[in-house]
Amino acid sequence: MNSYIPQVFLLGSDHYDCHMAQARKKSTPATPAPKKPRLSQAEATARMLNATIQLLVEYAPGEVTVARICEKAGVHTDYVVRYFGSREELLSQAVETAFFGFFVNTNSDEATRLNLVLEGNIDVLRLAKARMQTITYLLGCGVSPERFQANQKLVLESVFAQSTSNTQVGDRTSKTLILIGTLIVQAMNVLDEVNDISDQQKQDVLSYIGYMSQSGLAVQTALGWDKPVSKKRR
Repeated sequence: MNSYIPQVFLLGSDHYDCHMAQARKKSTPATPAPKKPRLSQAEATARMLNATIQLLVEYAPGEVTVARICEKAGVHTDYVVRYFGSREELLSQAVETAFFGFFVNTNSDEATRLNLVLEGNIDVLRLAKARMQTITYLLGCGVSPERFQANQKLVLESVFAQSTSNTQVGDRTSKTLILIGTLIVQAMNVLDEVNDISDQQKQDVLSYIGYMSQSGLAVQTALGWDKPVSKKRR
């Protein structure tokens, strides 16, 4: 007795395989992206400032983007505008907060920040370099110089307060020498790569700045900084 055999079973396994519907593979559910935590304004601000200064020490200011800052800080990109108004303001506050906080907060038992700079302390010099490169960059972006005047004044006053002044010279001489030394350090931090300054040359320049206070009396006498300032005629 012949039994009915479906035609498909008589065609071989290859033909069978190509006609059978493929079994659907179970799809693995996509791993959801981790949600960024909800942060208070104070914590988000602190995170962004900290992340920004770390990036500025490592990268050129133009490479410190909003995306890079927020990724490192672990916050949403819209936090920059929400809490700082602009990327430029965030960069400004970051270098001011980091440099001034490091420079001024000194215990009496510790070496002054001025000495740390003159001794070539790497962390201080890298921070000072990041500050000046960022300010120069922001000025090029159109930020007003007035934005940095108050902070720069505080830095100069801090250096003056921590410097061991030569008692034989007046305040005018001391302040002028400190201004000259500060401008030299700032210029070196901005242009050392352009001038290809070696580490030894940097140390020599810093040594010279430290020596200026000892030569202050001779400079004061030669340039008349010990005499009253004459009023200019209008």
